[in-house]
Amino acid sequence: MTVKVRKRKSTSGTMHWQADIHVTLPNGEILRERRRAQGSTKAAALRWAKAREAHLLRHGKEGQKDRNKKTPTLGEFVEQFRRDYLIANRWRPSTIYTWDSVLARQLIPVLGSYPLDAIGPREVQLLKRRPLAASTINMVLAKLRAMLRQAYEWELIEKMPKVSAVKEVQSTPEYLSFDDYERLLEVTRGVLDEMTLVILLLGGDAGLRCGEMLALRWCHIFPERNRIHVSENDVRGHVGPPKGGRDRWLPMTKQLRKVLMGMERRSERVLWRGEDAKPVTHQVLAYRVYKAMSRTGLGRKGPHALRHTFCSHLAMRGVSAVKIQKLAGHAKLSTTQIYMHLAPSSLDDAIEALGR
Repeated sequence: MTVKVRKRKSTSGTMHWQADIHVTLPNGEILRERRRAQGSTKAAALRWAKAREAHLLRHGKEGQKDRNKKTPTLGEFVEQFRRDYLIANRWRPSTIYTWDSVLARQLIPVLGSYPLDAIGPREVQLLKRRPLAASTINMVLAKLRAMLRQAYEWELIEKMPKVSAVKEVQSTPEYLSFDDYERLLEVTRGVLDEMTLVILLLGGDAGLRCGEMLALRWCHIFPERNRIHVSENDVRGHVGPPKGGRDRWLPMTKQLRKVLMGMERRSERVLWRGEDAKPVTHQVLAYRVYKAMSRTGLGRKGPHALRHTFCSHLAMRGVSAVKIQKLAGHAKLSTTQIYMHLAPSSLDDAIEALGR
């Protein structure tokens, strides 16, 4: 009989003690159990492990009862994971929607019939072989990794399998040049309606996400301070805080302020449609942007291209990454860095100095 305790890191990053118990039962059967020990110190964890060892010696078969249960398949585990992890931890509706989409389209069709403890490196390769972009594959693998990690925390599997990502080449976000953006606004002013122009300016001059545009209300506009308060996000009818959970205050450009102040206010929301002033949906917003892009000859670009344009133009004007991060509401500076290759660089001066 042996009892060992060692430190392990949980999914939240905190450390805990894990007990590794080997017991030889009177009938000669060897029983091994590895599980999280109670107690914050090594001595307390060891006392708990010793008590658990004694329990297994007295009630060996009873102690094995849970271990002899059939391990659920990934498809069977989905409902428990969704209820006891995603919903219980109050994940945003948009996040749960993404989870549901990935589970239904990617994970369950490929690995849904596999027991959780049968998913290993070979099964992970089945996901990697799918004809999808590397970024999509890595997102699916991250979801699988999170599910298996939670199954390990809940002691449904004895070990956490390795789920490695595929190599991903960083792509440059698609944005409009200064000339194309100005041409887009000119065409919209001359041919299309004012609501479409507001959408383009909220994306290109303020960098709002699609859901932030949909949720924007007149009480969030402060003309006396020349500010927009971005404090809500609408995802498929669910209104909550912006992505990352942080609100932000944005200065308005002159043209955005002028158009907003001249708009007809038929709803508490800035964007509305129809005689009954219903809120604009994501599909309607995207269609208006597609239509404006097509009229200008810029191809089929979506609303997020406007946000990329906003960040890219700031970088090209020499605005620092930290300021762009705050204006765009990026949770991580690394997200902002993908635009900084457009910034005026001192590297040219360095090479010129070398030449001199």
